[in-house]
Amino acid sequence: MKNFQSFSVSPGARLPLKASSPIDPSHIFKHLTWGFCAFLLVFFCLRPSQAQEEQKTYAISLVKTAEMGKEIYEVDNRKVLTQAYIVKKGDCLWKILREMGLWRQGNISELLSVIKKLNGSLRNLDLIHPGEKIIIPLKITPLAPNLAQERSSLKKRTLLKGLTDLKFENYTVMPGDSLTKVVKARYKMPPEYLYNEYLDLVKDLNPSIKDLDAIYPGQIIRLPMYSPEIARGPIGPVIPPKPEDKSEDKIADLKVNTVAHDLCKIFLEMGEVCVQSGEHFIPLKSGAQINLKAASFPIIDLQNGQTVVVDLRGGLPEKMGNLIESCWRDYRVVRLVERDDLGSALDKILRVCNYPKVFKRGEPFELQGDIAFRITADWIVVLSETRSDKGLRVVVINLTGTSTPGTPRIIRDYLEGLGVKVIDYPQVDEDSSEGAHEIEILERGTDSLSLIETAFNLIGQPFSPQVEIPVYQSHRPDFQLTVKANFFLKIKGRDAIVDLAGLEPEIISLLEEHQCLYLSLVAEKDPLDMVAKTLKFLDIQFDPGPHSFMATTRNDWRNIKLTLPGIIFSDSRGKPILATSLNLPGEIAAFLSQKGYKIWLCPLYLSQGPDPSDKEEN
Repeated sequence: MKNFQSFSVSPGARLPLKASSPIDPSHIFKHLTWGFCAFLLVFFCLRPSQAQEEQKTYAISLVKTAEMGKEIYEVDNRKVLTQAYIVKKGDCLWKILREMGLWRQGNISELLSVIKKLNGSLRNLDLIHPGEKIIIPLKITPLAPNLAQERSSLKKRTLLKGLTDLKFENYTVMPGDSLTKVVKARYKMPPEYLYNEYLDLVKDLNPSIKDLDAIYPGQIIRLPMYSPEIARGPIGPVIPPKPEDKSEDKIADLKVNTVAHDLCKIFLEMGEVCVQSGEHFIPLKSGAQINLKAASFPIIDLQNGQTVVVDLRGGLPEKMGNLIESCWRDYRVVRLVERDDLGSALDKILRVCNYPKVFKRGEPFELQGDIAFRITADWIVVLSETRSDKGLRVVVINLTGTSTPGTPRIIRDYLEGLGVKVIDYPQVDEDSSEGAHEIEILERGTDSLSLIETAFNLIGQPFSPQVEIPVYQSHRPDFQLTVKANFFLKIKGRDAIVDLAGLEPEIISLLEEHQCLYLSLVAEKDPLDMVAKTLKFLDIQFDPGPHSFMATTRNDWRNIKLTLPGIIFSDSRGKPILATSLNLPGEIAAFLSQKGYKIWLCPLYLSQGPDPSDKEEN
């Protein structure tokens, strides 16, 4: 068998294959001379037009953005900034693209097309091997349109489509055969067809052949049967016969397509990859491969390395599904039946996704902390058992429908900061007035005096601070006893004193003899306990907590309950007040404000009160 050489000109182009021959040194010198002259002509003589100047500037801009190890290619009238990647064990193409942040750009089909053209040896995007070098496009930018190139590209695509409609034959390689020799002997075709289109099609039909020049006797090659009349004639679109109008079939197809669309949207919101268009090739250990149309078999590629094939219409035989799962441990096939809706389909898929844990409907998931959360939903998916900065830890999924209230955005935003994403599907348009409530927050005081003053002001209780009260006076004018009260007030017509300094027991006894109500807060260290005792002293109703709030009006088995410590009472106008010592997050304060609460942020700790010796005795 003769040896041949293939010269790569550019992605997608090929020179004719010729038999090797002795090298003539004069030819080498001749080519080098012509090449050097051409370089001088381009460098010194050519004056670029305005369009060329723009192109030159543009190219320079791209080069400046390129870092070490990155290169720029021109592919189909597009500038492509690329980076080489060495495949590691456990890699798949979707995983590589996701880790490089490319799959979210919305041009997946264009991206895959360019990858194929940049990597001529990569015939199967799903079959990559550790150590293999892949050119990855980082940025694809179209150049100025070229009508001639577009027409040429269209012509090539049309010709290839015509060839793929032909029948194929298997050819067994004989000793001394070469591929071009076999093709030329069997088919009379122009050389430009052979080298520009036909050999590419042969590669597509024989993905196991890495090098068309390296074939061996006994090897079976699929060759498309060539007809010059068909190849050169106009190729029109194949119009399928109009199917019989069956309303039931249309309704069933609409239901299946809707379920597939909704499934992909939910998994995309979860941060996973869901492919619903194009083709998916699954190689088998024997060298064969299974080709699935993603429109009928959506592919869900998970961050944990698992791949789920969803059989929407039951078109994949059970044996084929078992074959896929036996060849690839990370593949799972989920078969849907006619009665499956979105809920049952999602339930089937989540079972095989190999997530650390999936909570069933109504099973609570709890987040502990100063503000505790108890979350129930249709599904709660634990993506990872440990929190990381790279992504979410938990996803909460509810199929709420358009008439069911959704989770408030402020609660969703707060939970997402904790690593929990809430998905209400389909998402209900939120009321434009949400978040428009004025948030009433009373700032923290610094000492016990300001704390009690704020409590009196909120409930509308009149008082006098730092008042000298005569407790005892003899008949003789030269002796009397007065006490300096921190707060003096009237409670139901009776005199009352709130003491923060600490009076002697004998003075307290004299006050009681004069029917004066007395409250000592000297021993209290906790601000909320101090407020609670003051409210009780004034006979004001309050709830000592802790307090729970539901995020929505949905059922308890599909809701979010948050619990936080504090005291709730009403102000002089009847508006509820939540007094708490927490550093209340802005989202939670806004949520409580929407519930109608005024927020009172009590001090975290109290400074020393007045000196107990600060009293007068005459």
